[in-house]
Amino acid sequence: MDSALDIFGSQSWLRPAGIGAASAYDLTLAMTAGFGVVFVLMMALIALAWRARAAPRTWWIWTGGIIVPMTAILLVLTGSTLALVAMTRADENALVVDVTAHQYWWDIVYDPDGMAVRDANELVLPEGRPVTLRLHAADVIHSFWVPSISGKMDMIPGRVNTLTVTATEAGRFRGQCAEFCGLSHPRMAFEVLVLEPAAFDDWLTDSAGPARDPARTDLVAGRDVFAQQGCAACHEIRGVAEGGRLGPDLTRVGARGSLGAGMWRMNQGTLAGWIASVRDMKPGAQMPNFNHLSGPDLRAVSAYLASLK
Repeated sequence: MDSALDIFGSQSWLRPAGIGAASAYDLTLAMTAGFGVVFVLMMALIALAWRARAAPRTWWIWTGGIIVPMTAILLVLTGSTLALVAMTRADENALVVDVTAHQYWWDIVYDPDGMAVRDANELVLPEGRPVTLRLHAADVIHSFWVPSISGKMDMIPGRVNTLTVTATEAGRFRGQCAEFCGLSHPRMAFEVLVLEPAAFDDWLTDSAGPARDPARTDLVAGRDVFAQQGCAACHEIRGVAEGGRLGPDLTRVGARGSLGAGMWRMNQGTLAGWIASVRDMKPGAQMPNFNHLSGPDLRAVSAYLASLK
C-alpha cells in the first residue's frame, strides 16, 4: 500500500512554521554560536598557558574560559527558556482544542466548550491565530509533537496539560507521538493542516454539520453495511450513527489526507484493507478484523466511507 508519509509536509525543526518552533530554532542557533565562541576562547587560553615560559596561569582558563562565559550563557538561556515557556501558556483569546491520545490514534474536539466539532487523526489550525491545545491521554503516557510548529508536550493519564501554538505558515505538516506508547508507537502520527483564517472558519462551520447523504445506490448499500455490522457501537457518523466514542469519528473520514493515524493514503483501497485486516496493518489496534465481509459488502462500505467528505 502507498505510504501516507510522502503526502505530509515537513516534520523538521529546521523549517519552522510556528512561533514556538521559530523561537526554539533561534535559541538553538544562539546556543550553538555561544558554545562555539566559548570553545574557541578556551582553546586560545589553553594555548597561551601552554606556551608561557612562566608557570601556567590556570586562573586565565578558569575565569576567562569557564566562569565568565558559562555564567553569561546560563543567564541568557534561563531568560530565553522562561520567555519560550511563557509563549506556550493558555491564551484567554485562543481557540480551544481538546486532543486525546489513544493507543493508537488521536481524538480531536474543536471548541469543546462551544460547538464541539469532533474529528480524528488530523489537526486543522488557523494561520496566525493562537490555539490552546488541552492535551489528554486515555491509556498510557503519550507525547504531542509537531516539530515545524511547536515543541513537545507530554500527555499523561489523569492530567490535562495545555500547550498554546500559533502557526505562521499555511500548509501541511506532520506530527508524531514522541513517547513510546506500545507496539504501534512508530505508527502513531497525524497530519496538521494550517488554513488561512477565513478558510478555517468555513472548514469549522462545514465540519459541524451531519454527514452528506449517499448519492448512489452502492453508497446507500455501504451505509446499510456499516449499520448492520455494528460499526456504530464504536464509531460516530453524525446524522447517521450517533454516540460511538470508542473509535475515531468518521463523519468526514474520506476528507482526511491519511488513514491509520498518518500511515497510508486515504482512498477506497486502503479503507477496504483497513476494514478487513486492521490488526495486520496496525498491530495492537483495538478494532477487530472484519475479514468475514463478502467482497460486495466490503467494496460498498469502503466506498461509502471514502465518500464522507
